[in-house]
Amino acid sequence: MQNFPFHDKLMRIQYTKTKSDFIAKNDGSFVPREKKKQDQKAERKRRTEEAQQSAMPNGAGSLSNGGPKAPFHHGNVNAQEQAAPNNILFVQNLPHETTSMMLQLLFEQYPGFREVRMLEAKPGIAFVEYEDEQQSCTAMQNLQGFKIAPQYPMAITFAKK
Repeated sequence: MQNFPFHDKLMRIQYTKTKSDFIAKNDGSFVPREKKKQDQKAERKRRTEEAQQSAMPNGAGSLSNGGPKAPFHHGNVNAQEQAAPNNILFVQNLPHETTSMMLQLLFEQYPGFREVRMLEAKPGIAFVEYEDEQQSCTAMQNLQGFKIAPQYPMAITFAKK
């Protein structure tokens, strides 16, 4: 995957110099670290931005990847038609050149990721499976409206059972 084009940039992959906290927790060698000044500044900035956004009506001003974090609705979808929460996400409004590998790289950053399924007969949609509905919900909230290409904000809903 070295130099694979991803979001109009070449991907650079390197080995880590230290174990991630996740790996250290799994193998039992985890030791909490002191937060760095940069991390503390970033945390303060994040809290300030959250406070400003929550003060705005309907979360106006919240942006994700340069676009609004509002779901894209394909056709007339009302609240009664939306599926109940489950571990499989239904992703719409994808560019036709999107591959399952691109989606895997995007969705596997959230815990519990299992697989991506794309339908060759219907380009622009995919199913992403997680271990449980809590994990799929986290991924959906964080990637809602994410733009793989400038004109394509992803629309993510729970798949119908």
